[in-house]
Amino acid sequence: MECREQHLLIHSFLDGDIDELSNHRLQEHLRDCAECRQYLRELQKTVALVQSLSHVCAPSDFTNRVLAQLPAPSGMNRFSAWLRKHPFVTAAAVFFFLMAGSVSATWIERDQTLQVSSNSLDQLRIDRARNLVVVPEGTTIEGDLVVRNGSVEVQGKVQGNVVAIDGKVFLASTANVAGDAESIEAIFDWIWYELKNIGNNLLPIAP
Repeated sequence: MECREQHLLIHSFLDGDIDELSNHRLQEHLRDCAECRQYLRELQKTVALVQSLSHVCAPSDFTNRVLAQLPAPSGMNRFSAWLRKHPFVTAAAVFFFLMAGSVSATWIERDQTLQVSSNSLDQLRIDRARNLVVVPEGTTIEGDLVVRNGSVEVQGKVQGNVVAIDGKVFLASTANVAGDAESIEAIFDWIWYELKNIGNNLLPIAP
C-alpha cells in the first residue's frame, strides 16, 4: 500500500476511528517506513500542542500596529504590483507574521501555574511546589507529555515527545523517549517551536 494511503490511515488512527485490520496493516507499514513514522510523529506533536493551548489571541493593539507599518501611499502602486506577482510568498509572510504576533501574545499573557498535558496523568509524579513533573522509573507514558511553567524529569519511558515550556527536560540514565525532548525557555524559542509545528502540519510530505 502506498504511503499516501497510509497517511489517510494515520489520520484515522489519530482520530481513534480506525478498525483493527487497518490498524494492524498501518503498524506493519510504520515498522518499515521511516518517512511515515516521521509523518505520524509530526502530527502527534501538532495534536499535543493544540491540546496544550487553551486559547490564542492577538494583542488588543495588534491591528493598529500592523496598519502603522504598511507602506506610505506614494509607493502603494508598486507595492500592490509586487503583491500580485508573488501571491504565495505574500500569503505565507502575512500568515507567519500574524501567527508570530498571536504566539507572542500567548507567551506574554500565559498563566504562570504548572500545567500538564498527558494521557497518563495518573502515572506521573507532579510536585507543584517545585514546578516539577517526574516520569518514574519503570513507568511507560503513552503519547506526548507537555508541561508548561515547569520542568520534566524522565526516569521511565515516554512513547512520544517530551516538551517543557518555560522549563527544562532532564533525562535520567534510565530514560527512554521515543520522540523529541525539547526545552523552551525564551520567547523566540517559543515562537520558533509554534511556527515549526504549524509549518510541519501544513507542508505536504511526499510518499
